[in-house]
Amino acid sequence: MVKQEIVVNNQSGLHARPANEFVKMAAHYPCKVTLAKGSKNYNGKSIVSVLSACVKCGSSIEIVCDGEQEEEALRDLVQAVKSGLGE
Repeated sequence: MVKQEIVVNNQSGLHARPANEFVKMAAHYPCKVTLAKGSKNYNGKSIVSVLSACVKCGSSIEIVCDGEQEEEALRDLVQAVKSGLGE
């Protein structure tokens, strides 16, 4: 299991478009992807789950990857969040 905390700098947070990009990227990897915010965990491969996290600009989240290709998945997901997920 690997994990990394990151601050979301996307102006509108993880609303529909960037959340969809996150989920699509997470789905490319066979490992389990979890997005943690506060004390709650959300399925990183479910658009409904990611949207229900209500991640706003400046929010701190932790991305947790567990399983096959976990390191690659974490690296790519962190980079995508840092780059704004297409926004």
